[in-house]
Amino acid sequence: MTFPMNRLLRPLALLFLTVFGVQAALMAQPGTDEQLAAEYLRQGQYDKAVLYLEKLYDRQPSNLYYEQLLKAYIGLKEFGQAEKLAKERMRKQGGDPQYLVDLGMVLKLQGDTTKAGQQFNKAIKELRPDQGAIRNLANAFSRNNELDLALETYEKGRKMLKGGTDFFYETANLRAAKGDVPGMVGDYLDLLQVNPAYLQAVQNGLARFVDFTAADDRSDLLRTELLRRIQKQPDKTLFQEMLIWLYIQRKDLTSAFVQSRAMDKRFNEGGQRLMALGDIAVNNQDWTTAAKCYEYVAAMGNGQPWYTAAKIGLVGAMDARIRAASNPGPEELAQLQQAYETTLAELGKTAANVKLITGLASLKAYYIQDAAGAEELLRDAINLPGLGRKEQAGLKLQLGDILLLDGQIWDASLLFSQVDLDFKQDVLGHEARLRNAKVSFYTGDFLWAKAQLDVLKASTSKLIANDAMELSLLITDNLGVDTVSPALSLFAQAQLLTVQHKYGEALAALDTLTARFPMSNLADDVLYERFRIAYAQHDYAGAAGYLEKVVELHPNEILVDNAMFDLGKLYETKLNDKEQAMKWYEKLLFEQSGSIFTAEARERYRKLRGDHDNLDTPEQKFLLGPTAP
Repeated sequence: MTFPMNRLLRPLALLFLTVFGVQAALMAQPGTDEQLAAEYLRQGQYDKAVLYLEKLYDRQPSNLYYEQLLKAYIGLKEFGQAEKLAKERMRKQGGDPQYLVDLGMVLKLQGDTTKAGQQFNKAIKELRPDQGAIRNLANAFSRNNELDLALETYEKGRKMLKGGTDFFYETANLRAAKGDVPGMVGDYLDLLQVNPAYLQAVQNGLARFVDFTAADDRSDLLRTELLRRIQKQPDKTLFQEMLIWLYIQRKDLTSAFVQSRAMDKRFNEGGQRLMALGDIAVNNQDWTTAAKCYEYVAAMGNGQPWYTAAKIGLVGAMDARIRAASNPGPEELAQLQQAYETTLAELGKTAANVKLITGLASLKAYYIQDAAGAEELLRDAINLPGLGRKEQAGLKLQLGDILLLDGQIWDASLLFSQVDLDFKQDVLGHEARLRNAKVSFYTGDFLWAKAQLDVLKASTSKLIANDAMELSLLITDNLGVDTVSPALSLFAQAQLLTVQHKYGEALAALDTLTARFPMSNLADDVLYERFRIAYAQHDYAGAAGYLEKVVELHPNEILVDNAMFDLGKLYETKLNDKEQAMKWYEKLLFEQSGSIFTAEARERYRKLRGDHDNLDTPEQKFLLGPTAP
């Protein structure tokens, strides 16, 4: 069948006109013109960008379109058009001198530096005593890399206004960009003199330009300037607080202690500052300074508000020091036990001192092999008057862990079940259910364990949900059709032995598993369990080796992001290798972007790289001080 040609052409013509009309309409839309102009500008196709920018600027003469059009004219070397545009813009904006900077830059690009200088000087001369106008002109100079002229603008504005923050923050940043460290330090500290509310901004600014982790002349210069100002104004606390902050950044906590103690005595602070510094010292594993801080506050006497917290902190610091050792001796452990018992005898076994009770119970169970004594302590503590329900549940979870350690598996399961029932919709209940599911896993009841784990995948706690998902997948991948798996049973036994701190027996079980089932799907899990055992035994180099094997040999398994994250933390906190830590965090961010660990890895990476803005660290919180009990 054939059709007349005109009947075929008519719909094609209509279609062409329709499509052409739609395209024309889109091209006429301001949003589309703006996008095309920006794209051409980005690509350096200035001739095409100008066509759109001239229309946009005629229709809406905004600063954005002006700056883009000026850039396009300069890119095309149409200096006459650029000069005309700048003059016209200045006339329309009431003679605003910031446009003289653009005019001067056009002249400078043509090689006429004399006339350019005249325009720059004229701009500064015509500056009005208005904060916004001063900033606009200084920004115009900064934008064109005329940093000296930007500084001159702010300095003139400072004399004209005589008040406010006096642009010290802006000039400090400009001096930093010029490499003028003394000037930067002076301006930042002058800013604090005028407005102490800029404390955090000043600390962030200094942290960007001063490397506190190395022997740096810049930090010595800052210290000298702070000491000079303290000597000149001994009653002003701000510069003394800044000096303490500097010592903390340099990890010189001994000097921070000396300065904090001096401030405490001079201003009668009651030990508050020393308590905060003690906590920072514990986080930095500076046990000597931590002990000095807590001892100083405790020596103030029982009637002081921080006395109890200082006594608890002193025992806690001693505990952390001894547990950080790879193999603490019996004498040290006995001294720690005596410190716990003496402090508890003085302060009393009350709900307010539960932290001491749990610390002593942990020491007895995991270091002194006195599980029965630990159990007795915790059972008594659970019934203390005034104890909150959640604190009581936390004690039950700890008691359950110790019962598991002691081989009382079903008693442990009963306690976990109680917490699960009491806090069914709470993260605490989810944690209890996860522990109970692990008990079922250890004892070979894989189907029941998996049923509980599958429910926990929906937990509001990402870590609990992730752990539940990983263990559930482990069971699914390794359980046979008849619900019997010798390899999985051996692995579960090895995990229970690890939990019970029977590391030699656990390693023997893992060796047996590897020898009997060389083709098992559990190869990466076995490596991860070996990592946990090495870490528990303070063999951090060996622990890192196992994790690296997980990444190398099992790159597509579910544990690979865990391994990368744990490697980053291991190198950061135990092996003190900043570069390796950053390498593993970065690898996680790029290769495992969907991992639940990415947010923390990114924050740790930024901190190691030296980004200091908005980091929620004890150091940043230090000057706020703790809340009185």
